[in-house]
Amino acid sequence: MSAFRSRAALIAFGALLAACARHPTPASGSPAQVVVGRAFMMRVLTIHSAIGDVEPGASPVITAPTNGRIADITVTSGSAVTAGQILAQLRPAGATAAPRQSLIIRAPVNATVTRVFAQDGQRLQNGQRLFGLAGAAIRQGRAPFPTALRPPLMVGQRVLLHSPLAPRSPLTGIIARLTPAKRTRHAIYAWITLPPRPGFTVGSPLRVDVRAGMMDRLLVPPGAVFLRRAGTVVFVVRRHHVHEQRVRATRVLPQGVVIRSGLRPGVSVVTYAHTPLTRGMRVRIVARAHQ
Repeated sequence: MSAFRSRAALIAFGALLAACARHPTPASGSPAQVVVGRAFMMRVLTIHSAIGDVEPGASPVITAPTNGRIADITVTSGSAVTAGQILAQLRPAGATAAPRQSLIIRAPVNATVTRVFAQDGQRLQNGQRLFGLAGAAIRQGRAPFPTALRPPLMVGQRVLLHSPLAPRSPLTGIIARLTPAKRTRHAIYAWITLPPRPGFTVGSPLRVDVRAGMMDRLLVPPGAVFLRRAGTVVFVVRRHHVHEQRVRATRVLPQGVVIRSGLRPGVSVVTYAHTPLTRGMRVRIVARAHQ
């Protein structure tokens, strides 16, 4: 696990532990008062995440979005353009010459035009090259994913991009290409072209989230996961005593915490304790969490 993901996990789970900290130790011999809930199965959205980085982007080529005739080209080779600047108009095949029916071709990022492939009045086919661009503002995200993902990654698939430099401003991107990883045959790189946005700078880390459909997952109620030096644990209640159980927790949802391994459905776990818990401590159940 990378340092970036480890910090994110600590922040997410740390909020769950605040209610259990700094309580007085119970009187000698008296059981600790606890609230318990049960581990349960729930159908949730599965997300595959990978940690990558932001790199300089390859020079993109703007292509015709449909068949038609190009007109009003405003740039030449060497022209500097800004994101959103109009480069030309494309009149779809079969349309009249009314300007309102023309498609506007714009620059996606700040860049320099390296080549103009078409001429005013030229008839074009869908996907035919129009302009080549280059520039420092063009960036791309790269993140390694396992080749065994089900369903597999696909070009054109939407992803969500997170940067620790802009934690409140995730981006929606589209996978532009997939390439085999050089160091292992069991990984594949997903490449995503990034629009200009503060925080997504070349060299910065990047988390890429891919939706993979709905699947049944094991959850425990909010507050049931505790951080210990050994890792994440839950306290299982058996015969009025608690037993520390190591688990692998992956996500925090409004309904609870997703448990990847280390626990079975139906097991009673502590969701709140009036005092700090230790292994084998005797407890008294004062309430049960609703799910």
